[in-house]
Amino acid sequence: MMTTHRQRGRKRNIVLVGPMGTGKSRVGYTLARELGWRFVDTDRVLEKQEGERMAEIAERVGTEGLAALEYAVIERVRHCPRTVISVGGNFVLRHDVLAGLREFGTVFLFTAADFRLVERVGRQVGKRPTMDYDDIETCVRQMNRRWRACHHAVDRVLTTTFRSPQRIVRDIRYYIKKRGLRFGEPTQARRYANKGDKQHGHQTGGTHKRR
Repeated sequence: MMTTHRQRGRKRNIVLVGPMGTGKSRVGYTLARELGWRFVDTDRVLEKQEGERMAEIAERVGTEGLAALEYAVIERVRHCPRTVISVGGNFVLRHDVLAGLREFGTVFLFTAADFRLVERVGRQVGKRPTMDYDDIETCVRQMNRRWRACHHAVDRVLTTTFRSPQRIVRDIRYYIKKRGLRFGEPTQARRYANKGDKQHGHQTGGTHKRR
């Protein structure tokens, strides 16, 4: 979907979405640091809010309850200007949620080959609450298949299978420059930030963890 000049002028942030294990948090943190922006990881915001790890939250509230909590966090942070937002990959975003993210943000969807996601997800068994660790390969295939249906609903799809985080950051910055994208002023950031979150440099939502 093409973005009009008028829409470009009111963009506030950059949003990274996609399956778990595609590197959104690591790229997001690096990109925010280079741009001098804030970084928000929705998983870390939710963990701070609930006082539990994602796996513990999921066990307590169930899959639907977890999705509802995640949607609430997304609704809160999607307004933030001059912010790189990494959206947790534990669930597949609905198209209405993607539309909401694109209202204020330029949305990049990260993808990776099945074998690469299996490798990455398998490094930390139990970390990702919606992953079936008894059959990671099948779960990853199904997850990638569902995310492919979202490719047309974002601004840009980026493959991370064989690309380093630094290369992905360069690709994002090139896309922004080529499209002439402009973003909101950072003076508005505190209006939308979660009052309970502490900022560590340009990072929000707790200690950075690679994804």
